[in-house]
Amino acid sequence: MVSLKKLRHIAGGLAGSFTHRNNDVSGQWALGLLYLEAPADLRVQLNLLDHTAMPSTRIAEQVARNYGAFLRRAAIKKGVRFEELADAKVDLSFNTAPPLSGIAGIFVGDPFLCKVTLTLYDGRIACAEGVGRCRRHEKGRYLGRVPGGDALLESMWTLPE
Repeated sequence: MVSLKKLRHIAGGLAGSFTHRNNDVSGQWALGLLYLEAPADLRVQLNLLDHTAMPSTRIAEQVARNYGAFLRRAAIKKGVRFEELADAKVDLSFNTAPPLSGIAGIFVGDPFLCKVTLTLYDGRIACAEGVGRCRRHEKGRYLGRVPGGDALLESMWTLPE
């Protein structure tokens, strides 16, 4: 049986990694890309088990695949059988009320909240949250970390409606 302590540790690791600057798609910060593609309510939900997203865009689904793999590696490392997970979601809310004073003047951009929820088949739930600030991705504004990353993004791009 999985301990809730291990599950919370995995959820915390996911939330920390997800809000970190190294979370990228083709060299661009994934949160900026997700913010750009967010619908009018500025909420994005990723399902890490079946790699789907709401809204369903190629970039959001790529991020769900990336973090589904991260979850699998973290579960193995902590001795948790992946099959015990009934649900694994990342919920993002962009342009929220400023969450905590810890991010107030450090970064530019709008505040966001990232909530990771892992649910076991026996009904136990572990949650972790991360907060930060980000801007919507602007093509050409940021160099990115991958040469030719803009071309890779273009092949994945689905503009918001």
